[in-house]
Order: sequence, then C-alpha cells, then structure tokens
Amino acid sequence: MHEYSIHRSHRRCHATDREFAPGEAYYSAVLAKGSQLMRVDVAREAWEGPAEGTIGWWINRNPKKESSKRTPAPAHVLLATLDTLLDDPNQCQLAYLLALILIRRRVLVENPDSAPDGPDDSPTSLDGAPLLHLTHHATSRDFVIPVCEPSFEQSESLQQELHQVLFCES
Repeated sequence: MHEYSIHRSHRRCHATDREFAPGEAYYSAVLAKGSQLMRVDVAREAWEGPAEGTIGWWINRNPKKESSKRTPAPAHVLLATLDTLLDDPNQCQLAYLLALILIRRRVLVENPDSAPDGPDDSPTSLDGAPLLHLTHHATSRDFVIPVCEPSFEQSESLQQELHQVLFCES
C-alpha cells in the first residue's frame, strides 16, 4: 500500500482564484497527474463536475470566523482556580487534572523537599489517598494535591469543565 501526501485546502478557488468566504461551501477533488496526486478546491458556481483523472471529490465548507477566539488562560488565573477547586472536596478530580496540566505546562513542579524517604513512604492524606506536593517557583507557593483519578464515566463532563477553566475569551 502506498502512502500519499495531499496538501490541506488553500481556501481559494482553483478555477477563479477567488478566496472562499467564511461559511462558504465548495468542492474539493483529488486528481491523478501522472504519478502525483493533486488537490483542487473549486467554488460551487465554478464547479462543472469532476475533471478527467479525478480519484474522488467531496463538498467542504470554509470555517466561519469565530466572533471571539479562545486563548489559554494565564497561569495566575489557573493557579487561583486550582486554589478554589482545592477548597471544595467535590472538585477533587478537576483539581487533580488541572494540577497535571499545570505540571505539563511547567507552571508547577514536583517539590523534591517533600519526596518520600523510601518507596513505601509515599505521602498520603487523612483518608489514605496519595498526595502530590507541587511548587510554583515564581511565587515559592506550595500546593498539596490529592490524587483523585476520575472514572471513565466522569471523563466527558470533566473534559468540558476543564475546557472552560483552561481557556478564556479574548
């Protein structure tokens, strides 16, 4: 089986060289030109059907421009949100997931001073749950995060909540 690379849409009509408007529908086709494959995008009014050598064609829609673009929330906002989530025991899973994202973004780092002495000495909370000890180096602030892994059933709703927390309108 061969693997072919076909470019993304240039969002411009191949026949008229006109740029597609936001939300405009247009046709895309993949054509065989010798041993090469080529993609062409054609406005609906210029489409005369699939050309000779067309392998496949479909209708696309140019994305509509969003009224406001969502941008990642600043680190200080996410840290304040983490503080609020940690105050509510019902938000344990969301706080844990937000902490993991802040580790990945290198906003928080694991605190080496609170590392356990041995492999069986992992820090735990009063109810026995393992804890993450994290530090925000810019402010020297420490965070203690209970490890609350969400269930599969909770994952979709937590993903939507995280999306609301992580992004803001700009």
